[in-house]
Amino acid sequence: MKSFSVLALLLCCTALFYAQSSVLTVTFKFIGIEEGYDHLSKTQVWVDETLAGESPEVTQSKGASFKVDIPYGEHTLRIINLAQYKEEWEEHTIANDYSIDCLWEGDFNFKKKRYSFFLLHDIDHATSVSWKKMPKPKK
Repeated sequence: MKSFSVLALLLCCTALFYAQSSVLTVTFKFIGIEEGYDHLSKTQVWVDETLAGESPEVTQSKGASFKVDIPYGEHTLRIINLAQYKEEWEEHTIANDYSIDCLWEGDFNFKKKRYSFFLLHDIDHATSVSWKKMPKPKK
């Protein structure tokens, strides 16, 4: 009976370890928006090619922050802004005739409880990102 209790405890501890996840707070904002082009937008976080979460729909000039749970471990991320144009959502990319690519792609190893990720979409320059604080606009 004692060995069964130890085994059950070990299984519970293992399950808790594997069930842990990080909370990723994503903050995005736009600068340099031309008059008449303040589109309704939202940002999505894709983890290993699966949609993990998205921001509320806001105008680009307003920006937003939102949280996404991501399991511990190494993951491929794709964080992309979408703009609503003529009632359709489309990726805010040069390929879709926008001024800049509003996205970030890369691999990241999640091992802590909390992370923050910041995107500054500067229409006059490019998208800048940081894991520490909002990037400063280029002059």
